[in-house]
Amino acid sequence: MLDHAASPIPDMGSAYYDPLKQEEGHGLTGPGGALHRYAIRPEGYRLSDEDFEREGWTLKRQPTYTEAEHARWRILFENQRKMLPGRACKDFMRGFEALEHLFKQGIPNFDDINTILEPATGWTVVPVPELIPDNVFFWHLENRRFPAGAFIRGGKPQTQKVIEANQGRAPEHVEYTAVEDDLFYLQEPDIFHDVFGHVPMLMDPFFADYIQAYGEGGRRAIEYNRLKNFGAIYWYTVEFGLIEEDGELRVYGAGILSSPDETLFSLYSDSPHRIMMVPERVMRTDYVISDFQDTYFVVRSIRALYESTADRDFTPIYKKLPKGFTYATTALLDTDTVVTEGRQVYKFCGGKGKPRAQAHMEKLRAEHG
Repeated sequence: MLDHAASPIPDMGSAYYDPLKQEEGHGLTGPGGALHRYAIRPEGYRLSDEDFEREGWTLKRQPTYTEAEHARWRILFENQRKMLPGRACKDFMRGFEALEHLFKQGIPNFDDINTILEPATGWTVVPVPELIPDNVFFWHLENRRFPAGAFIRGGKPQTQKVIEANQGRAPEHVEYTAVEDDLFYLQEPDIFHDVFGHVPMLMDPFFADYIQAYGEGGRRAIEYNRLKNFGAIYWYTVEFGLIEEDGELRVYGAGILSSPDETLFSLYSDSPHRIMMVPERVMRTDYVISDFQDTYFVVRSIRALYESTADRDFTPIYKKLPKGFTYATTALLDTDTVVTEGRQVYKFCGGKGKPRAQAHMEKLRAEHG
């Protein structure tokens, strides 16, 4: 249950954008509604409108997961766990080691996570049905609650052998006997991305404070209608950030850490640019939502990240920012501190699914996988 004594949810005003806007007449539980995927689950695994807390767009409880869903988690967990040593940053690894025993057997219970997370940094994880509106997301963060999607990917297999093997089964009972393509990429964050990718970093005090400060900053971004620019900071740090450690690059961004291919691509590919993170630069930079990033921004430490953003008033920047982005995803500026200048070969070969781009990834897997 939510703490109703917490600060009020910010009013979106003219900046309003609701990623879960329902088709007229269908409402919350109708086709396409936020609770639709939970209402059509098999008997014994369903959630209903009564399980939804409207004020914070949260679920009052996690769903009961099928064995097939737990098996999907285990495939993802075992594959990505092997990618972490020498690639994930030290802060992530410390948090991961404290939580790993909860992740091994299947989809973890949030109450179990919170018994470790809350004493460490004052944060808790709360289940949400899908993506939630920006203003509600900020509200959760500023009150040290991390909203995590309660569903797991993989209910609609794409490869023919898995489709045939699961003929007639409900999405919640789709099973996998091997790693399949649709398990390792999705645009909408699911429970594996949110919990495996994000929660270990919330065990770090500086990062925990940074995320809270980001939530608080959302109110000012809404006021100046600069959510897209403000969102670029989250995208290029929390989701796709790199960090310098012991003279090498490591990953702290959840979007990378929950993807085995992007882990390799972000660290080892000669395609993307890697640039030192400057907030004003990041806020003007477009980003890729359907493939690997063309540019990654690098911080020197989580403390430096916090000090460069959390203690700042972005009002003067918002007043100068044009609507939309100034810089393309592939741009390099004379003012950039460049860590590595990318060749952008993956981008110019067409990206995801294109033969030459796939060959680029196959070479990375062979050398570093």
